[in-house]
Amino acid sequence: MRRDVRYQVKCPVAFVVDGKPGEGATFNLSRGGCAIETDLYVGAGGPISLQITVSSQPTPITIELGKVRWSTRREFGVEFMVVESASKRRLDDFLLVVAKDKLTS
Repeated sequence: MRRDVRYQVKCPVAFVVDGKPGEGATFNLSRGGCAIETDLYVGAGGPISLQITVSSQPTPITIELGKVRWSTRREFGVEFMVVESASKRRLDDFLLVVAKDKLTS
């Protein structure tokens, strides 16, 4: 059973894994992690940092440290391990807006 509700949102994301930068898009997002679609192969198990761009905020939400939990050829899942409190609040704020939008649509 999942700990957090996942929202089907497509947000641009920049990441660094094994010292290599990459870009992609989230296809689901929660307080504790996300799934990302990208043209790069990212193997499971490694540490990753993320910059998630959300439309309602002027700067990306920073995930200082995550762990790649699963991967396929074009997708991978990240568990958020270290998120600064300000970024955590911004992520929570964004997810509240998404949840409200889902209820009214």
